[in-house]
Amino acid sequence: MIAKITNGGKGSCIGLVQYLQKEGEGNWFTHDKGNIDASQVTSSIDANRKHLGQQDDKYYQVILSPSQSELNHVGNDLGKLQAYTRGAMNEYAAQFGKGIESRDLVWFAKIEQARTFSHTDKAVQQQQRVEGESKEGSQTHVHIIVSRTEDLSRYQQKKQAGEIDRKHPLKLSPATNHRAASQGAVQGGFDRTEFKQAVEAQFDRQFGYDRPLTESFQYANRLQKGNQEERIALRLEALRQQPNYLLSHSSTQQSKQAEQEQIPQRKKEDLSL
Repeated sequence: MIAKITNGGKGSCIGLVQYLQKEGEGNWFTHDKGNIDASQVTSSIDANRKHLGQQDDKYYQVILSPSQSELNHVGNDLGKLQAYTRGAMNEYAAQFGKGIESRDLVWFAKIEQARTFSHTDKAVQQQQRVEGESKEGSQTHVHIIVSRTEDLSRYQQKKQAGEIDRKHPLKLSPATNHRAASQGAVQGGFDRTEFKQAVEAQFDRQFGYDRPLTESFQYANRLQKGNQEERIALRLEALRQQPNYLLSHSSTQQSKQAEQEQIPQRKKEDLSL
C-alpha cells in the first residue's frame, strides 16, 4: 500500500475535481454517503475555510494506491475499497492528535481504475514505454481531497452543544514540521511515516492480509534510508521468509556435506596413484 500526500492547493479545488472526472462523472463518496456529484465536492471544499490567508493551503490530496497483490486479495472490490478509504481517513484525522475523527473533516474521495505512464516513470525515461500508454494489470487507486479546516458546520454544532470550548476551528496541515508535540505553542502534529504505516496495518487487519516483508513500508523505507548493514540484514530476512527458502537452504547444506564427505575419499585415491 502506497499512501501519498501531495502539496496543498491555495485556491479553489475546481481544477483538481475536474481532472479527477476523467474516468467518469460523479461517484464521489465521503464518510457517510456516496454518489456525490463534482459540483457538491467543489462547493463543499471551497466553502469550508476560515482564518486562512491568501497564501495558505486550503486543501490537500491524499492518494491510496494498493499493490496488485492487495487488489487481488480483495477481488478488486470497489465497495471494500470505499470502506477501507473511510477507515484510512480516520487514521488521517487521528494523526493530528486533536481527538478528531473522519467525520470532523470535510473530505471527498473518488476511485480510479486506470493509470498511464508519465515522463517521470523510469520505463519512459529508458524508452521502454511511451508516455500516455496504459499500465498493465489492476491499477485501482483512490484520490481524496480533504479541506485544511475542520468541518465548520460540525464545529459550530459541537460548540453550541458545549462539547468543545475552542474559540476557533482547527487548521489541519499534514505538511506541518511538528511531530506529535505535547508541549509548546503548537501541540499535536502530523507524522507522515506513522500515517503510512497506520493505513498499511489497517488494510491487513480489515481484510486479513498476510503481508510479506517485501511489501511493507518498513522494508521500502529502510532500503532507501538505512545504512548498508541494515539493508543487508533486511534483504537476508526477506530471503528467509521466502516459501522455498528452507527447502533450498537444506538442499545447499546437504550438497556441502556430501562434498565434504567425498574429500577424504579423493585424498585416498590420490595417494594410491
